[in-house]
Amino acid sequence: MLRLLDRATAVALAVETFEQSGIWTLTIADAGYPSALGERLGDAAPPVLHGAGPVAALTVPQVGVVGSRNVSPEAAGVATAAGREAAARGAGVVSGSARGVDALAMEAVRAAGGHAVGILADSLTRTVRSAELRRAILEETLTLVTPYAPGAGFSAGFAMGRNKIIYALAASVLVVTTDLDSGGTWAGATEALAHGYADVAVWAGAGAGPGNAALAERGARAIHDVADLFDAPVRPPGRRDPGDDQLSFAV
Repeated sequence: MLRLLDRATAVALAVETFEQSGIWTLTIADAGYPSALGERLGDAAPPVLHGAGPVAALTVPQVGVVGSRNVSPEAAGVATAAGREAAARGAGVVSGSARGVDALAMEAVRAAGGHAVGILADSLTRTVRSAELRRAILEETLTLVTPYAPGAGFSAGFAMGRNKIIYALAASVLVVTTDLDSGGTWAGATEALAHGYADVAVWAGAGAGPGNAALAERGARAIHDVADLFDAPVRPPGRRDPGDDQLSFAV
């Protein structure tokens, strides 16, 4: 009993320390925890989320934009266009906050007046020390989230684990560019297709990566215009079955 009390006290002190740094904690039992994670991921839903920035951003309409870190000018243009289109539709962008496609789409939606959610596979406490990101958090245009301990550093396993959260939070996810049969983008997209985490679209125009066509063959929706990401029937957050609904975006 004393051991359990000591552990509970240590957890409470850790949460208080995080809060003093501007980091909040949500458990799966809390009202603000996004229901889409539990409904789409089931037992794989993270029991705890740590984050910084508006919590409410986790439950508003969002599209995912993901892709490789090293991108061509054409792919970079697609990522940027997707972020701008999301803002124009009244949607947010959820991504992995990594260099390349992720960062470009997140920066574009924020610059256009929208909101970005970054799911981290790296240390949250270190990331929020960035003056630029801290400013965006204070301006409430950015929310950073991790299912791991806030001080935990990057690992490949963390990157794989965060992918499913991106897909589960999004109504639809655009894979801008991916390698074939390798890399985090490929692994995240194929897992999402296999488990039906979200509507998965893949870019089929200039700048497409070597694995894009293969994702289309596995069932991803091939698109040539970023506007098509929003026009097809997709899954609203919190709904496990596709149904025939369309996600409603402001125009």
